[in-house]
Amino acid sequence: MMETSLFCQVNSIASGPADKAKTHAPVITTQGDIKVGRPFLVNIKVGETMHPMENGHSIQFIDLYSGDIYLSRVDFTQMNIPEVSLSIAFPHEGKRTLRAFSRCNLHGIWEGIKEVNVT
Repeated sequence: MMETSLFCQVNSIASGPADKAKTHAPVITTQGDIKVGRPFLVNIKVGETMHPMENGHSIQFIDLYSGDIYLSRVDFTQMNIPEVSLSIAFPHEGKRTLRAFSRCNLHGIWEGIKEVNVT
């Protein structure tokens, strides 16, 4: 059943219902040091536990941002697993906030955040 209240905001682990956050909030991971101008992998999976991918209940997309700067979108069908690895590179040093947004057709948009340091 669609929970319309979840469509009135961007949900997160901090703001959304805890039972829904475990399967809806994007989890962002990176490996190793992040160097200026060098590609690195950003791995995003939807939820700490696998989100269902069924005809009536699925993740439609994941968007990735650096702060407010749009980087990428990956669309999914019910045949996909809602996980993605993206190769990106930052042209400048400093702290960056990676923000991933996932959209569930029944439970709205969810945000996951990871702070990284580019050296």
